[in-house]
Amino acid sequence: KSNNGVYQLSSQKNNFSRTRNSTSKNPYNLEKIIEKYQNLAKEALSGGDKILHESYLQHSDHFSRILSEVNTLKTKNNIDDKSQVVEVSKNENE
Repeated sequence: KSNNGVYQLSSQKNNFSRTRNSTSKNPYNLEKIIEKYQNLAKEALSGGDKILHESYLQHSDHFSRILSEVNTLKTKNNIDDKSQVVEVSKNENE
């Protein structure tokens, strides 16, 4: 195995990570992407292409799952932030 192969694999992984993170940082972008694929699925079905319709629905489902994960993480982070605030206020009162 050469170092070039390792570096190329590493850079590909980082590019994927950056792309996915930039998409998932803004849930409004995800909602637009989901809506886009749902609309494309409707158009494909009205055009009689059932396979393309299913493909677009699968893309929509994929981004829906990512949006769900983002919302879950945000909720968890908000709960963690609130518990830290409570702990800080308890320490200040002592």
